[in-house]
Amino acid sequence: MFTCIYITIVVIFGALMVGIYVIKYKRLPIDIWKPGAAWTRALIYFSFCNIIIAASGTLEQIFNRPFFTSEQASEPFWILYISICFIFVFIAYWILWPRNTLTFDRKYYIGSEIVFGIIWGYTTGGILLSFYHLWSLTSLPPGAIYLLSIICISVWQYFIQAYFWDIYISPEHDTPKSILFKTFACHIPNVLISLSFLTIWGNYAIFLLIFIIALIPSTIFQRFPAPWAKGTFHAPMVKTGIFGLPYGSGYEEKKEN
Repeated sequence: MFTCIYITIVVIFGALMVGIYVIKYKRLPIDIWKPGAAWTRALIYFSFCNIIIAASGTLEQIFNRPFFTSEQASEPFWILYISICFIFVFIAYWILWPRNTLTFDRKYYIGSEIVFGIIWGYTTGGILLSFYHLWSLTSLPPGAIYLLSIICISVWQYFIQAYFWDIYISPEHDTPKSILFKTFACHIPNVLISLSFLTIWGNYAIFLLIFIIALIPSTIFQRFPAPWAKGTFHAPMVKTGIFGLPYGSGYEEKKEN
């Protein structure tokens, strides 16, 4: 019953956001970035992801499974591994990520940035968790489930990040070099480490928490504007990718001919 109610509420909310987007931002050019449009697009995407999280049975497992068990809390290897997870997230997203991020002197909007980061982190962690959860319903061994989850997550994140998020949601905050650095120094290791933890111990809520802790600073340190922010913002630079679709390529200074 709870899952049905949850999905119904999310569908109604998502449909409302789609209506607002069609009315206000449908004809907005790709080279113009507006906070209201970005938030609306993000909320539509979050709604879609939350429907998947609930319909896959992942949401139910998040609530039904304990945050951690007393046996885990007394197991040295569990304590060591969870410490590694959180230390890595802190170094990767609170130290390395900001040092390789462009802001173009955008203002901070700490309150809305924290809210956005929490929703983004929960939704991202939840959709990635859903891939793992669906594979875990099979009779495959844990190693195969881990590998197949990594493949699905990698494909999903690449296309969502490059062909949607880095064009239609985030203002420009990367260069081609920083995209590569963040991918191989932050994002990929985080997924590998946190998914290993999940595969071994099955702590769904902790997996979610890891992504929330990662994406709150990602929102703050790119200075993601509040929906009511005024001014002119750098739209992400794009190049032509697969099937001729634009993808977020990162900021490069235009050279004079």
